[in-house]
Amino acid sequence: MIANRPDYTNNFTHTNLTDTGSIYSMLQYTDRKDLSLVEVAGYTANAFRIIIDRERVNVAGYSAFEWPMHHQEQLANLGFQTRYEGGPTEIPPTPEDLERALEMIAWSLDRGIPLLSWDLFVPEFGIIYGYDDESRTLRCRDISKDGELPYEKLGRGQVHELYVLALTDPIPTDRRTMLLGALRMAVSHARKQGYKREDSPYRNGLAGYDAWIEALQRHNVDVFGNLLHGMYVYDQRLFAAEFLRQIAANYEGLTAAETDEIRQIAGDAAVHYDRVADHLAEFVTRFPFPQGGDPNDPAEAAEAVRILTDARSNEEQGVEVLERMLKVLET
Repeated sequence: MIANRPDYTNNFTHTNLTDTGSIYSMLQYTDRKDLSLVEVAGYTANAFRIIIDRERVNVAGYSAFEWPMHHQEQLANLGFQTRYEGGPTEIPPTPEDLERALEMIAWSLDRGIPLLSWDLFVPEFGIIYGYDDESRTLRCRDISKDGELPYEKLGRGQVHELYVLALTDPIPTDRRTMLLGALRMAVSHARKQGYKREDSPYRNGLAGYDAWIEALQRHNVDVFGNLLHGMYVYDQRLFAAEFLRQIAANYEGLTAAETDEIRQIAGDAAVHYDRVADHLAEFVTRFPFPQGGDPNDPAEAAEAVRILTDARSNEEQGVEVLERMLKVLET
């Protein structure tokens, strides 16, 4: 571990990944409030996520996935069925869409459980935790603000698309089952592309690093997108390494042999993800928030390519170890 690397996680009590943070906040009102932020990041596999636009490292890469499909899979892994309205459509909601969403919001909040939503005050994920039919306002919180949102503004923020997701019925699960599901999601994300359109500029997993390097080599990178993805992926790999360290220390398997093997493999994986975090610490130091540096300068771009190439190499080794762990659990 390099000395004095930036701690964007505030000792794992904060994450810059807003859907991870929002899901964690929702769980505080359920029987799964025992899960730490590190566990939520790990068991949703968000700790292993990377999505990059190969043309300019556009800031939108962070949220360039099918929200309902992925969030439903992640929350099922945490032990919940879900229901939702909307998605990443880039189309404003109809009055009927809004009415269905408001009915679902009231239903969930009357049960005492906040909802996940998108673009409440800024285009990030946040939570809806209250409503008032008399004033026709929602009580919401995201990274920019904690305040009231008129009903009519839901789904009509900066990007004009509606997305609200609620937790419904619990699904029986345990930490072994959640680890198995998380590893399947993490390995699939690393190895397979999640985009139906072949012309999509976005690449995920190991191909995400290749896309980032490709854009830097063309000297056509969005400065803010570059620094933001550096911050996001660094944040996530800090959580990945810590999650794996905790598995190495605390995992209890079906047998003593499985327990010993998974703990050993998780410790090996944590080493690789710590190395990825070390490389990304160098990246975010070179391209800091909010200034951003100059990733389109040829010399700076060359250094960025070197750093990301090393990070990718260590991440690929980490994925291979995750695959070993997955094989043990599936066997």
